[in-house]
Amino acid sequence: MAEYLFHQTGLVEEVFLPGKAILTFLLNGQVQRVLLWVKSFIHQGKLLDKTDSFANKLSLGDVVHFHCHQSSDNCQWYAAKASKEPVSEATVQPSTKVINRSGYISEVDPGKGVILFDFHEEENRVFFMRSKFFLFGKRLTGKRSLQEFLSENDPLQFDAEMCEPSDENYNCNWFATLVWKGKRPIGMGLGGLLGYTGGATSDPGMEEIASTLSGVTPSSYDEFPTLSLPPGLIDKQGYKAFEVNNNLREGHGNVLKLFNEESGLALWMVRCNTWETVFFHRRNAFLDTVSLRNFDIQESFSEGTSLEISAVPALAEFPCRWIARRVVARC
Repeated sequence: MAEYLFHQTGLVEEVFLPGKAILTFLLNGQVQRVLLWVKSFIHQGKLLDKTDSFANKLSLGDVVHFHCHQSSDNCQWYAAKASKEPVSEATVQPSTKVINRSGYISEVDPGKGVILFDFHEEENRVFFMRSKFFLFGKRLTGKRSLQEFLSENDPLQFDAEMCEPSDENYNCNWFATLVWKGKRPIGMGLGGLLGYTGGATSDPGMEEIASTLSGVTPSSYDEFPTLSLPPGLIDKQGYKAFEVNNNLREGHGNVLKLFNEESGLALWMVRCNTWETVFFHRRNAFLDTVSLRNFDIQESFSEGTSLEISAVPALAEFPCRWIARRVVARC
């Protein structure tokens, strides 16, 4: 018997409010029972939440269209997706997505694969392509086969969006927009870079974020450490000469760029959907409680490193909006 069935039609046999129902359908001349939870039901184009109710949405005798897979409980099948309209026509809200989820490989071909993961306590299938896969932060070069690096049951992490199952996507109900093994690739979306997903509609790289939101262009990065300071202040005050005041602000951010062994640029969110740049120097940098004053920060920090930041505003002529008084990376 097939493990997954698609585009089936059955009748509502029982409804247990608020959120459970039993469907029946014929398979090879035998009556089959299907468990349907409200979280898998599409009503008026919207995938319902597990806190919703079937009241006024589903009744005894209703015809229901569904996809299902085998179940180990009293019903032979579990409905992965169901609707009163044919499932292929029932649209799910396009915002339905998952971020930073974990799963394991069930199928892998040279250029495509399938990941299994638990979603609302049920197993779901995620289709992914070689072009979306990163190995320890790096994209595969050329057309290297996924089978060189991945095997069945290997653990992976991914971001994905809901999709309609089809032969082309190996009958998966999720499509992976990013898949990685090891560390998440840097710059692949605001959610991965800053731990913030609200309002993010695209996947700009870190340099693009900086140039768009903070007024610093990528071409200015390399020249940044040679910034001209007011005469007589280079040795005495250094970058402190560009501090506006002592109004200290604290928050979290990520390393955007390391200029050399002494200094770098970070990006932090100062309010919802607003990111600004922070300059930091190794004399104010720490790895946990260890001062990096006399160390090459390139050996301790890398692009994307999470930082705890304390900073003050910078003068308008300074290329960054903030100057760090202290940055700390936790081991």
